[in-house]
Amino acid sequence: MPIKNILVSYNGSPEANSALNMALVMAERYNAHITGILAHGLPNLLYAYGGHVPQSAMDQLDEVDKLHREKVRNTFMETTDGYRADHVHFLDVYGEADEMLMDIAIGYDLVIMGPTEKNSDFPHMQVHPDVIARNAGKPVIVVPGGYNPDSFNDKVLLAWDGKRAASKAMSDAIGLLKPDAEISLLCVGAPEKAEAKALPAVLNLERHGFKTKLITKKANKVAKAILSTAESEGAGMLVMGAYEHAKLREDLFGGVTNTVLKKTSIPVLLSH
Repeated sequence: MPIKNILVSYNGSPEANSALNMALVMAERYNAHITGILAHGLPNLLYAYGGHVPQSAMDQLDEVDKLHREKVRNTFMETTDGYRADHVHFLDVYGEADEMLMDIAIGYDLVIMGPTEKNSDFPHMQVHPDVIARNAGKPVIVVPGGYNPDSFNDKVLLAWDGKRAASKAMSDAIGLLKPDAEISLLCVGAPEKAEAKALPAVLNLERHGFKTKLITKKANKVAKAILSTAESEGAGMLVMGAYEHAKLREDLFGGVTNTVLKKTSIPVLLSH
């Protein structure tokens, strides 16, 4: 199924600008509609101390918030000015940022976003890739900050562990990639077991017409193996199933998905 309806999380941050530039590349590729969404709740100060803040101060904070949202919208429209005007849309949505983005994402093919900004001046406009990827029910492309989409190519690394999330990631990628895409499938583990585990996925990709290569590696650190293989293969995008473990465990002890997102230099398509 061709991609025709892209939702990009956009709050004006450098991370969001990287995501928007990538979204424009994808929109051009598929002649797709691109919709920017600025989801936001109350400024944190008002949320925490609203009953104790003088009305004049609340009005000032509200005005600052409004001016910033207007600036975000204007920057989005300026950045997308070279694309088809009838294919560009912008939503300013009030509500808890992650929840609103997930609600809106239901009507789209794909979500593109940057990593969570550190030390944001507008934390109530922040969305979190781990939350969105777990719960939106849509493929999510996370674009690293500072990424130059001119380096994007049709070489893909699919991280394969034979689990449900990886299978969904493969299906999502099939609908996204060009027919001449080259897919390297990485399976970490003892070679014979890894090959047996990966064989159904390799056959599926080949039957879809993709040029496919199987790579097996023995490694204690799976995230490191994924990142180094993506680099050595010259991949333009990494595709992986996301967050097989519970969120609390990931937050406390880390996990493959979180490590990859922190250290990747290329876009990562996550499916859950």
